[in-house]
Amino acid sequence: MTKNYKFSNVLIVIPARLKSTRLKRKLLLKIHGYPVIYWTVSQVRKSNLAKFIVATDSQEIKQVCDQYGFPVEMTSENCTNGTERVYEVARKYKNDFKFFMNVQADEPLLNVQIIEQLLSSIGVNDFSFKTAVSKISKSNPNNSSEVKVAMSLDNRIRYASRCLIPFFRDQAKENIFKIHGVYLYPIKILEKFVGSQEGILESIEKVEQLRCIEHDIPLYGIITPGSFNSVDTKDDFEMYENLKFHFN
Repeated sequence: MTKNYKFSNVLIVIPARLKSTRLKRKLLLKIHGYPVIYWTVSQVRKSNLAKFIVATDSQEIKQVCDQYGFPVEMTSENCTNGTERVYEVARKYKNDFKFFMNVQADEPLLNVQIIEQLLSSIGVNDFSFKTAVSKISKSNPNNSSEVKVAMSLDNRIRYASRCLIPFFRDQAKENIFKIHGVYLYPIKILEKFVGSQEGILESIEKVEQLRCIEHDIPLYGIITPGSFNSVDTKDDFEMYENLKFHFN
């Protein structure tokens, strides 16, 4: 029997690349006995809001998904970022779903409310690239692994950077927002994004959302609750190892 999800017109795609650069093979590193990819997909499944699938070019990641019963789709090794990998899956399922959500695979304790709130934005600015944003931690605002954004009054993102933006000249650093690895877009925006060349800003910052800004693709931030950090570095991984958590 096919499950009736609340957002039946959305497919959540979890792009999972094994060849990470800052932390080698991070998606298969084990936290409390289970690989990083297991924890992330389990959070997505826990949200229980839309159908999901893992998209990978790695047979090792596919084997892990098969082991835990996660749906998985093999994709090309030539994808340069997660959105391109999502697009490859979206082309196959474009007649079945209207929107595609990208959930990055390296967020073992992703706050499921982020998924729900981003999905709940459907109906407003739908012909755009939407990304979850939340207030940044005051304890480490200069973390270059976190992409900060400058937004207009209607939450359209005007710039994104690994540097601290905006610059607060006269006051404490309040209302600084960062991007979470959860995005939502229709197939037409995916097509426009993938069909656009990487620009100078994206090349310098290594932030894929800058492709939207350089090619005038509407990019909006959906304000959501915060979440634990993604696993980007050895320090991030060790932090997760020291946390006590489990799923019921």
